[in-house]
Amino acid sequence: MVAWIIWLARQISDPARTGPKPRFDLTGAVLSALGLFFVVLGLLQSRTYGFGKSRADFTIGGTVVIPKGSISPVWLFVAIGALFLLWFFLHVRSAEHKGKPVLLPLRLFRNKISNLGLGTQVIQWLILQGSFFVVSVYLQEVWKYNAIQTGLVLTPGTIGILAASAGADRFARRHPQRWLIITGFLTTAVGMGLLLALVRQHSAIWTWIPGLFLFGAGVGVMLTSSVNVVQSSWPDTDQGDISGLSRSVSNLGSSFGTALVGSVLVAAKLPAGKPFAVALVMMLVLTLIGLVLGILIPRQPADASERAGSRAGE
Repeated sequence: MVAWIIWLARQISDPARTGPKPRFDLTGAVLSALGLFFVVLGLLQSRTYGFGKSRADFTIGGTVVIPKGSISPVWLFVAIGALFLLWFFLHVRSAEHKGKPVLLPLRLFRNKISNLGLGTQVIQWLILQGSFFVVSVYLQEVWKYNAIQTGLVLTPGTIGILAASAGADRFARRHPQRWLIITGFLTTAVGMGLLLALVRQHSAIWTWIPGLFLFGAGVGVMLTSSVNVVQSSWPDTDQGDISGLSRSVSNLGSSFGTALVGSVLVAAKLPAGKPFAVALVMMLVLTLIGLVLGILIPRQPADASERAGSRAGE
């Protein structure tokens, strides 16, 4: 598939560049990457050390830096990441004042509608990756399924995503993007509720189908809509920057999803199967937070909705 894409890409003709070649903000790229790396790494460390008190000695080169029972090293890594992100912010602000090219203009964070859309994107990818991770590990650890059987059980969720995504263009032309985001979060929440209500350690295989299908359909409905809300909030000249920010936010949500869920599955000292329920409840709570963000998105004029629908078609 990759080879076929590369072959087809050879036939794409890009317009000639006008003006001087822009410089790449290497410093900004390094600082932002380090900041996000340490934040995600910190969340991953919670599997070993927990979120509150450290469950084990944290050592570096054989030296105990944080003893067992002290504050978890998770927050050390998160703090280091936050400092790098603050450094990145100060770097960008200074470079913008000097008229230099920056990795990410700060004005992209000054649009309320765009910010709310980015918030829904983070949560959408977080619950998508986190919930699929929970289900996959549950099937393999509790039901003792192999990888192929696990993939087959997840098929209803995949079908739901594909079916809803296939109708994204039609939905965007008939309904406001805000309405689609709200509907998607509600449908996803119902799907999670059905999983929690129906699935048990020795329940029938059909108990997975309605919950996973509604979960997938809900995610499929709102994924494109959130991107439309974000990108339609900016003029064509900013589409390159906001598109990159949108994709980065989605990737960050995916990383947070698996990190948080993995931490809960390892940290929760509960009977067999219960940590999975706790992790899924956490995903449900985050889904409801995403629903609130969707409700807070201001209603857009009809012409803005039409432009968003056209962008979905493109």
